[in-house]
Amino acid sequence: MATFLENLTLEPENIRDLRQLINLDTLRDERIQDYFRVVSARNGDPVGLIGKGDPIGAAGCGCSPTYESWGPANALKRWSLGCWEAALKVCWKDMEGTIAEFALKNGTPIGDLNGTQVMSEVIYPLITDLYVDLVWRLAWFGDTAADTQTNGGAIDDNVDPDLVKAVDGLWKAILTQVAIDASQQTAISTNTKAAVLQSGVPMGIIDQMMVDANAATMALTNKVIYMTAAMASAIEWDMRNSGCGCMPWEERVNGVRVTKWNGIEYIALPKWDEYIQYFESGNSPYRAVLTNRENILIGTPGGEFMQDFDMHFDRITRMMYIYGTGKLGAMFLNDAAFQAAF
Repeated sequence: MATFLENLTLEPENIRDLRQLINLDTLRDERIQDYFRVVSARNGDPVGLIGKGDPIGAAGCGCSPTYESWGPANALKRWSLGCWEAALKVCWKDMEGTIAEFALKNGTPIGDLNGTQVMSEVIYPLITDLYVDLVWRLAWFGDTAADTQTNGGAIDDNVDPDLVKAVDGLWKAILTQVAIDASQQTAISTNTKAAVLQSGVPMGIIDQMMVDANAATMALTNKVIYMTAAMASAIEWDMRNSGCGCMPWEERVNGVRVTKWNGIEYIALPKWDEYIQYFESGNSPYRAVLTNRENILIGTPGGEFMQDFDMHFDRITRMMYIYGTGKLGAMFLNDAAFQAAF
């Protein structure tokens, strides 16, 4: 039984040219470096944070002033990079009876997909998308302690927790920091569609975030609010129905939408919605984080997300083998400089 492109069978009415395949994955590469600071880092490398320090100046003037010790505020963090790998294999037999069969080689090297449309038009583009998706997933939703809901974790019981266990991501950092300083969370008491889609509630959540945000967050330049696509749609609905006018959202790459309101950029990331639905059973679909791009760091060796990639045909097993691996870390440069609503 076919297990590769099994839903696109060789019926006469089906297309036979793989170039006509529509990529069903609508969440393509959202230009990662547009939304994070990607830096070169090795595990254990220091990251220094320097602030302006205590205020200076005292009453009085004249001779023999009193000199006070002074130095800039500073803190030191270190990178913790997690290692991930993806090892895949593809057998040509799984393509028999599907449209991919027309792109296979004839004769003995039939299992060698190199140089075929199956490789260039299907496997390579989809694998590339999956690697990009992996980076987004680990950067935001990585959790080295992830477990299923049955075992007390947040991961859906039907999903393998190993998919997010390579590294602790930014939402793990948010939860850790909120446990230290609960004021950095703007709580959405009932995080459901029925509760949030009420007049004044969506914009009320954003307004409350701004009220709750501490001085470090409000002092950031070029502030942005990252949010789920559900949150963005709710805000748009609320603005339209309250008579405040429409928010002109700009469509970016495959679903990412951006707008600006009161000088703050709103960025709707549909990948958040995808991961929340897939990994967390859709719990708490309305989420937002106020910070800026410069405060979000993604660290990789050499600034490259993949350190090794190999794709080859094995003449013993007659299979194609695809292997990729890399190291990745994510952090807020200043843990105090964000406000999260969830």
